[in-house]
Amino acid sequence: MDPRGILKAFPKRKNPHANLPSNAPAKFPKRQEEEARGWLSSLRAHVVPTGIGRARAELFEKQIIQHGGQICPAQAPGVTHIVVDEAMDCERALRLLGLPRLPPGAQLVKSAWLSLCLQEGRLVDTARFCILIPSRYLDQAQSSQADQDSSAPPGTREVLLKSADSPPRGAISPPQKADEAPSTHTQPSSDDETSDAEGPAVSAADLEVLISGHCPTPNEENSGPSPAPEALDKWVCAQSSSQKATNHNLHITEKLEVLAKAYSVQGDKWRALGYAKAINALKSFHKPVGSYQEACSIPGVGKRMAEKVMEILESGHLRKLDHISESVPVLELFSNIWGAGTKTAQMWYHQGFRSLEDIRSRASLTAQQAIGLKHYSDFLERMPREEAAEIEQTVRVAAQAFSPGLLCVACGSYRRGKPTCGDVDVLLTHPDGRSHRGIFSRLLEKLRQQGFLTDDLVSQEDSGRQQKYLGVCRLPGPGQRHRRLDIIVVPYSEFACALLYFTGSAHFNRSMRALAQTKGMSLSEHALCTAVARGPQGLKMGPGQVLPTPTEKDVFQLLGLPYREPAERDW
Repeated sequence: MDPRGILKAFPKRKNPHANLPSNAPAKFPKRQEEEARGWLSSLRAHVVPTGIGRARAELFEKQIIQHGGQICPAQAPGVTHIVVDEAMDCERALRLLGLPRLPPGAQLVKSAWLSLCLQEGRLVDTARFCILIPSRYLDQAQSSQADQDSSAPPGTREVLLKSADSPPRGAISPPQKADEAPSTHTQPSSDDETSDAEGPAVSAADLEVLISGHCPTPNEENSGPSPAPEALDKWVCAQSSSQKATNHNLHITEKLEVLAKAYSVQGDKWRALGYAKAINALKSFHKPVGSYQEACSIPGVGKRMAEKVMEILESGHLRKLDHISESVPVLELFSNIWGAGTKTAQMWYHQGFRSLEDIRSRASLTAQQAIGLKHYSDFLERMPREEAAEIEQTVRVAAQAFSPGLLCVACGSYRRGKPTCGDVDVLLTHPDGRSHRGIFSRLLEKLRQQGFLTDDLVSQEDSGRQQKYLGVCRLPGPGQRHRRLDIIVVPYSEFACALLYFTGSAHFNRSMRALAQTKGMSLSEHALCTAVARGPQGLKMGPGQVLPTPTEKDVFQLLGLPYREPAERDW
């Protein structure tokens, strides 16, 4: 589908009290009154998405707000908790936040604490979940208080914050959404509510995402429990994408794709994911769908989606497409600017901007957004794989000038054999496990001196022991376009899992991670781990034991999967 010019359809939510007399007090059920008070009303939190994942971080934010808490910037006065990934340390967290020290009264806590709070429906003690804070990252008052509270011997410079000052009692301002992180490449999160009344703001399935890290389909398109691990024919990661069937339901999927794109641009990621799952299922179905019962029988197509399928079959049309908002094409135009997500696009729209020229002349842009706007057309134009190969070779030659044994692999759609690519992800490592160290900065400097790198989007994003650069490159010669380039340097012990992750596709990767979880394992770009302890609702209680995975084939074998070549993973 052409990514440009796709419309979005969202009927506005009706006001349930619109027909009441103006002087009639609004009535709320007792349960809603209790929910409005909120057991998280004392919480003013900031969630750092790095490591946690943007989608999971968004769900954390929705749950906090739903239960009466507030989302605020890390530097906002009165922030009580900064929630970070399990593997995060204080120094890296503050670097990501752009803060010299921990804000007064704030606790730096692991995301497992928030998961446990949501699981138990109460604020639990943070003592087991606090991040160690070196005293140099505390102001004088905090450091003195921490020294008094700490059980460590006098003179110890490392303190563990076990408590924080509570915010002043009294009226609390309405919950606010987190500001977008100023120096990350992640697209901003959405602050949309559910677009219509088909489901709650955060469903039970969403809560499972928070607890387990696995992304299920939202309630609207729920297709039942996941298949058993042994039924591998049910898993996308067990199938070859080369076996994709002819789409016998093109007249249906074309209309559903318009809505899927609409929800995606609006920021309703879970509903967009539900539509994507149903669309893939309909595309793979062996014949044209002929009845409601037949549609319901297709895994991935729930009852409500089947109703939409039947509406298209019976009328040749979908009524939701008649409710397309005039804002949709503008929001899509804006969200295609690199560094601007749905929330930024909506903000610009509400400020009265309607064109790229409006953004260029009137909007306040971050450095990344300014680069994205400057190269707007180039970034949207897919490159032929021959150009991607030349970009990979340029990086390889520069890297191997420092160390001839360095491995340099272009991943993503290029490695999956696609004829065109949106960007290029180049993975670097060294088989000796040592010689990759120190390459990152020297390689970037050399490529800048050559004029190959033209703009830096994110100069360095640490992810465990991996280093990642996001920027813009251009091959020499007339008529060459600016292209998006990511360079990732990883230790050799993580190379296979990183190669698998950055090759994709995203759908294939989600399937592998979900399968790993059913086997008591966890899979990431860093490692495949076994004996992962989880709580009764899937809460990950520990990292588990790292399994040796010298090659991608080892990852497949340990998961009980037949090996799939990169070209077979293009789901």
